[in-house]
Amino acid sequence: MKNGIVPAMNLTQFLIQIVVTFVAAFFGAFLTRRTEQFKHLQELRSTAYADFLRGFARVGRAQSDGRSDDRSMLEELEGRVIVTDSRSRIAIYGGRDVVHELSQFITHGTQTLTPDGMQAFGRLCMLMRAEAGMERASPDDITRVLFS
Repeated sequence: MKNGIVPAMNLTQFLIQIVVTFVAAFFGAFLTRRTEQFKHLQELRSTAYADFLRGFARVGRAQSDGRSDDRSMLEELEGRVIVTDSRSRIAIYGGRDVVHELSQFITHGTQTLTPDGMQAFGRLCMLMRAEAGMERASPDDITRVLFS
């Protein structure tokens, strides 16, 4: 520094540092926002998938107990409401493959009493697992866990 004048090279370096700092801050904020949006979408998907399975199990349990009392009818109705709500959320937040497989399951009448319905439900569960980042499980293992 001569007579209070900052050499041009130091000023240029200073300006470059400021620009780099602002670019890095902007980029960091952008990545943080994208990560948070992804996490939120994953949470919405996971919740919709879990609610669908919980509601489906509730309906199945109410139908399989062989009773037709008010309690069983209420449990089945609650399960159907949960399934309907979660299907709407899956249509909005679900991955393309899960939405397609849910559509295929609906084509089979959303029944797991037939082999085709069981296979469709098993494939749906496998795709939900895949979207959750879980390790691949064999179709036979998934079917056995669900229906044995």
